[in-house]
Amino acid sequence: MNIKETKKLLKSMYKVRDVEAGYWFWFWKLYNLVIDIFNYENLPENISKTDIENNLILLGYCGIIDKGGKLYAPFTRIFDYDVNYQPTKLVFANPRLIDYRTFTIGDNCEVIYNTSMRYRVWNLKVDGGLVTFIGRYARQLADVEATLNIYTVNSRITSYPTADGDKMASSIKAFFDKIGLGENAVISDDAIINRFRNVDINRANIRDGVNDWLIARDKILEQFYRDIGVRMNNPKKAQVNEEEIEANDQLLLISIDDMYKARVEGLERVNNMFGTDMCVSINERFDITNVGGVNNDTRD
Repeated sequence: MNIKETKKLLKSMYKVRDVEAGYWFWFWKLYNLVIDIFNYENLPENISKTDIENNLILLGYCGIIDKGGKLYAPFTRIFDYDVNYQPTKLVFANPRLIDYRTFTIGDNCEVIYNTSMRYRVWNLKVDGGLVTFIGRYARQLADVEATLNIYTVNSRITSYPTADGDKMASSIKAFFDKIGLGENAVISDDAIINRFRNVDINRANIRDGVNDWLIARDKILEQFYRDIGVRMNNPKKAQVNEEEIEANDQLLLISIDDMYKARVEGLERVNNMFGTDMCVSINERFDITNVGGVNNDTRD
């Protein structure tokens, strides 16, 4: 990358105050953590851990199909339901494979679910994946960082300017854009100076500061980590006993055990249909039964 390209890149500097941009930044950062909760073994050549987990996290289910004697875990859509409103058919369409067809679950395809809720409760579509879970935290983090950024920039000024007309507004905006980038700025138009007016925005008893927003961000991240089963060290406490850890485990927002069970049951159905030997395990980093570095997992 040459100097010209580098300067062009810097001019398109990422806007931390943009909540939408911040949302997607955090969504994929958190997604990258969640996708690592489970490990898989003995997967067929054309199926990866990422293929399975992308479907389970984003859709709440993963269809395993046979295409020309090879197994795939592609993007599919639920097509039909039984009397209990559970899925019976999947639609598969892949322009790369030049194929479009419908598969019948239990006949020529199988499905792995993300949780025991599967896809529907009665006739209500459930949030079986983790999109809402990740998105909720991503939005909180985006809001906090946008506020932190705005607060940081605004702390460079003590008042808001007012403008008499669009031309003056544009000039004043250019002035504060430079201030926002940390540059020196000068107003040279006498007309603007003579008609320039500020509105004081300081609050008498302001309590929130940069440190408060940084703490809020860290607390949200800490809660997210806890909710996905990652052990958090408490710097104020040298030791945490097993009873305290087990009590914290009951506060998890998502059930790692339930997701693990749903995957085991789903892979068992897949193995029975296609004669495979796929298996799943919990990454020990997320294993809530692993206390003090000792794995006490008693799952079958």
